[in-house]
Amino acid sequence: MAWLDEPGFERRPVVFVEDHLYHTADLLAAVASVRPDLLASSTVVGIDRPGPDTDATIALWRSRYPALQIVAPVTARGGVLDSPLIRLLEPSDIGDSAAFARTVAGLLRPGGLLVQDVQLSTLPFVPADRWWESIYFAATVRGMFASRPPTVRFLSNKRGYSATFGRDLLDAGFDPRDVMDKSALQEIVAPAVIALFDRAFPHVLDARLTPASAGSWPAGALEDDRREIEHALDLVLWPSGSGVELGGKQVAGSTGRVTFKTGSPEAETWTQLVGDALAEGTGLPVVDVGQRIGPAHAARAELTNLAARHAHTLRGRLKAADAIVTVNHAYRLSDHLRVGVVTAAHLRSPSGRDRG
Repeated sequence: MAWLDEPGFERRPVVFVEDHLYHTADLLAAVASVRPDLLASSTVVGIDRPGPDTDATIALWRSRYPALQIVAPVTARGGVLDSPLIRLLEPSDIGDSAAFARTVAGLLRPGGLLVQDVQLSTLPFVPADRWWESIYFAATVRGMFASRPPTVRFLSNKRGYSATFGRDLLDAGFDPRDVMDKSALQEIVAPAVIALFDRAFPHVLDARLTPASAGSWPAGALEDDRREIEHALDLVLWPSGSGVELGGKQVAGSTGRVTFKTGSPEAETWTQLVGDALAEGTGLPVVDVGQRIGPAHAARAELTNLAARHAHTLRGRLKAADAIVTVNHAYRLSDHLRVGVVTAAHLRSPSGRDRG
C-alpha cells in the first residue's frame, strides 16, 4: 500500500525522536528559522513524561507549527490539543525495542530521514548505564525498510562520544560522523537535516485524491518512489529529459507510461488537463483546444473537428475512454480520477511544499 493511501496519521519524510521535549523545542525552532516548510513534512516523537508540562508544550507547538505531526503522551484534550495531527504515545508503544521500532517505522516514509537523540533516557527498555544502546533501536527501524531504508542521524551533547561508543556505532552499521553536536543546532544540525531532506526528496507531488481532497507532498527521485505514486494515482505527469511523461493506473500499454516532447500538442493538453483538475477548473474549451493545435484563421467548425480528433488520440492513451469527458463544450478529466503532477522542488517557492 502506498503512503498516499494510508489512513490516519500519514507517513512523513522526516521523523524526530527525542526523550525530553525541551530538546525538541530547540531543534524545531532551529529548523523553522531556516526552512519552516520542512515541518509540514515532519513528525516529532516525544518520549517525555505525561503531565501538565508535556500538554502545555505540545499545545505551544501546535500553535507555532500547525502543520507538524506530533506523537506524545498527552493527557489533556480540547483546544489545540484536540487535533488529528496529535497522536497519543501509548505505554505499549515503548514497552520494548521491537514495539518502539514498529511505532517509529510506521511514521516514516521509505527513504526518509530519522533524526534521534543518541541517549533516549525515557525508554524503559534502555538501561541507564548503557544509554548508547538506543542506537540499536535505530538500526532496527532501518532494517524494517527492505528497498529504501531511511537515513539515520543522531544528536548528542556528549563530548568524545566516538571514544565511548564509537565501536557500538560501527557494529550497528553507523558511522561516528553520523552523530551531530546538539549544541550546534542552528549552525550544523538544521542545515544538515535540510540538505539530507532535499537530496532524498527533490520533487514535489501536487495531487487530487478525491474531488474534496488535494494537497502537496515531497516526492523522491528513485524508480521505487515513482512506482509507488503511479500505483496510487490514475494519472500523473512527470518531468523527463525531453519533455513530460504520463503514468498511472489508467495509462494503457505494457509500460503504463507515455513520453511527450516539450511543446508537442499532447504534452500541452495533458499538462492543461491535469492542471485544470488540480485547480478544480471548468475544463478546456473545445474551440480553444482547436485553435492551439489548428491552422491560423480556421473556421469554428474545423477547429471543433480538430479538437475532437485530438481528444480521441488522448483517450486512446487510457484504459477507460470516459476518463476524459466533455462538459459544457469543454474537455476535462473525470472527477473520479486521482491525478497529480510532479515538479522539481527547486522550481517551487519553499511554501510550495506546504500542505494545503
